[in-house]
Amino acid sequence: MYKTILCAIEASPEGKKVLTQASKLAELYGSELMVVSAIPYTLLPSNLQKKLKDEISPLIEKIIAPFGIPRKNCYIKIGKPYAVICKEAGRRKADLIILGTHSKKGLQSAVGSTATGVANNARCDVTLFRL
Repeated sequence: MYKTILCAIEASPEGKKVLTQASKLAELYGSELMVVSAIPYTLLPSNLQKKLKDEISPLIEKIIAPFGIPRKNCYIKIGKPYAVICKEAGRRKADLIILGTHSKKGLQSAVGSTATGVANNARCDVTLFRL
């Protein structure tokens, strides 16, 4: 059903939980699994952007390693998270985006601003896992 799944994660235990669920779905559907992590800064000089990417890269690699995801299928990008996720999904021709939600208090954050942005702007199916 899904040929390519893009899983959006953070370098955190929650990111590993979401990737675990995405991996199960990718195995079930025989899909290629890709990972994107968005660093939510936009107005930084390129040398600071590179530093942030270099700092997060080993953390993300540690999360993806047990799942056998090739490094070439992992993308670390800087920008507004929902925009980065939707753009990468389009670029990678993803059929499905998977990401987690954060259950915070308040009406807007019931799902989370990134999850809401992805759900409203993605051009493919979106699956949200509650964290």
